[in-house]
Amino acid sequence: MNKIATLLLSFSIILCQPGKPSGPGGQYGNRMEMMMVWKMTEYLNLSEDQAEKLFPRMRRQRVKMRDYFDNEKDLFDSYLSKIKKGEKISQSDVNIIYKKMEDISDKKNDARMKFFKSTADILDPAQQIMFLSFEPYMKEEAQKGMKERFRKKPDPRSGKSKRRR
Repeated sequence: MNKIATLLLSFSIILCQPGKPSGPGGQYGNRMEMMMVWKMTEYLNLSEDQAEKLFPRMRRQRVKMRDYFDNEKDLFDSYLSKIKKGEKISQSDVNIIYKKMEDISDKKNDARMKFFKSTADILDPAQQIMFLSFEPYMKEEAQKGMKERFRKKPDPRSGKSKRRR
């Protein structure tokens, strides 16, 4: 009996170990998603009920958008491998890529707008407008953060700060 209990305990401990880090600094993708959820909840002033309905729907939408991205990537991969091998690419090949990219882009935009419209049952009209503006808002915030983080700091040894011209 003790052997079975020890075996079960060991097995459960093994299963509970964290996974491999996925990106620089560990679970980067998960942290980014959590940060986005937190910022969006704050930005849209979401209630718990709204958040419980909106975020699973957003995850499903993200999977759809990832599929479009993968389709674009697959489209380029075949032609890039031809180019690396030194094969000639004709203008008609480029025109075919343009057409396929346009189709994927149209489908992507349609899916995106359909998703935004589908939030009407969760968000009030003001929140819907804010939801539409969230992505540009987050990009702007990220740029501000990067500028602040990488701005030249004064040299502590000289006691003087460097002037920008």
